[in-house]
Amino acid sequence: MPSVLCLLFRFRPPFAACLVLIGMAPTFAIAAGTPLEFMPYAFETEQHGTIPAEVAYLDVPRRHAEPDGPRLRLRVVRLPATGGHGRAAPVVYLAGGPGGSGVGTARGPRWPVFDQVRRETDVLLLDQRGTGLSEPPPPCPYTHRFDDGQPLQRDTALAALRSMAGRCIAYWREAGIDMAAYTAAESAADLEQLRLALGVPRISLWGMSYGTHLALASLRLHGAGIDRVVLIGAEGPDDTLKLPLAADALLVDLGVVATKDGFEDLPGAARRVLATLRQRPAQGRSLMHRGRQVNIGAYDAQLAIAVSLGRRSTQQMLPLALRDAERGDYGLLSSIVLEVRGQLGELRAMPLAMEVASGQSPHRRDLVEAQARQSLFGDALNFPFPMLGHDLGLVDLGEAFRAPLHSDVPALFVSGTLDGRTPPANAEALMPGFSNAVYLLVHGASHDDELWLGDPALATRIAGFLAGRPVSDAGLQVPPPMFARSRIDLLATMLGVGTGAVLAALVILVLLPLFVLVLSWKWFSRSRIRRRATKHQAGAGPAITG
Repeated sequence: MPSVLCLLFRFRPPFAACLVLIGMAPTFAIAAGTPLEFMPYAFETEQHGTIPAEVAYLDVPRRHAEPDGPRLRLRVVRLPATGGHGRAAPVVYLAGGPGGSGVGTARGPRWPVFDQVRRETDVLLLDQRGTGLSEPPPPCPYTHRFDDGQPLQRDTALAALRSMAGRCIAYWREAGIDMAAYTAAESAADLEQLRLALGVPRISLWGMSYGTHLALASLRLHGAGIDRVVLIGAEGPDDTLKLPLAADALLVDLGVVATKDGFEDLPGAARRVLATLRQRPAQGRSLMHRGRQVNIGAYDAQLAIAVSLGRRSTQQMLPLALRDAERGDYGLLSSIVLEVRGQLGELRAMPLAMEVASGQSPHRRDLVEAQARQSLFGDALNFPFPMLGHDLGLVDLGEAFRAPLHSDVPALFVSGTLDGRTPPANAEALMPGFSNAVYLLVHGASHDDELWLGDPALATRIAGFLAGRPVSDAGLQVPPPMFARSRIDLLATMLGVGTGAVLAALVILVLLPLFVLVLSWKWFSRSRIRRRATKHQAGAGPAITG
């Protein structure tokens, strides 16, 4: 499970540009590409029907430094503009992860924002190299299943994951997979080739999470072809490792919000649960995993809590899980623990290679290690990185890639105050490097759908910015998370319905079998009476006729 989950630059001093480009590895020579041939495509969304669109495949070098070498095909879906003045640059959407599908993102609940943007200009959904239908490497056949009967021990787990990573990389290389092809620099060169194939002077980039990391790499390397950028949940060039104390601060902020739902002292609950587990591991049975029972240790809980802080969907169950654990019921916490263990035990080629290649500067690594010694969660927020990347023989893009950025390209930064993956501090650290930027803070939003859909004004501002209109930097407010106060609340949250609906459904589920049982008993009783009557009539007939 990669921990990560921004390179804005329009070079002004030529000398500085040369220094950065000389230090960047590898150096790419990009020639004008063959124009894309788009074909009609029925783009099927999950909730908004089928949208007329177009699809094409972009042919790129596997390594751009070797233009005559092996090639890759990247899928691009174009959503033609339904409005606008025709002067706005086409927008390329870059999914997060790393490993997410740009096409897949637009199919889901976030479609209304894409629909708003295409009212201004064409939107291109790119499956980045190694993702979606852009020739992803085969799954690694080697996985690690942690022993449910044992609490997870950090060092033992790290050794097992290192062994698995080594076997996976050997398998991919034997299968002909070039792990060095999966870096943000190579993907940035793909975007420049996409621009050339479209035959346009500039494109705009719109990224989320890791997608912002890629967008910024593109500005670093190919800034002359970028018109403007939207960065939702910014991940800067040296932000691959997250700052541990940011998780502690977010736990405090969530604790303030959770008081409205009856949860007092959320940080204290986390500390007490961890202290108890350090003394003695506990057992929990996960109903979400068909009743699997797992022994939970302190590091299990540190991982589970740190992961849960990231998104609203997991934030909403965390206070209940900790309250239950304090009362000796580790059922909900065990569900999170099993999910985390499952993700840790599997690796994919593209995310692993991307994570290691982006790396971290010595300063960032030292800062993260120092904060880990103070954090309630230790190094769990980033585990198993950066340790997993050592000695795997994977590419590191170097310090020039992670250097501070300066740009005059118009940029819109969007951050959520409850985002546990790409906190507002990331954007705030990048902002001084931009001479033409707008910062939009969304109060109450995490690293989840409400950062897109929690306030309709957000989509309007994104679309307006990409169309070149002035955009207000006034903050937006989305509804705060509703924390589950019971298992019924949790079920309602997972189903996306009200608690009353869940209660009604449970009543029906309980009463329906009783109702069927009563009807069956009545039917059986009546049938038995009829059979007796028929038998009696059959027996009495001869006596009457004789």
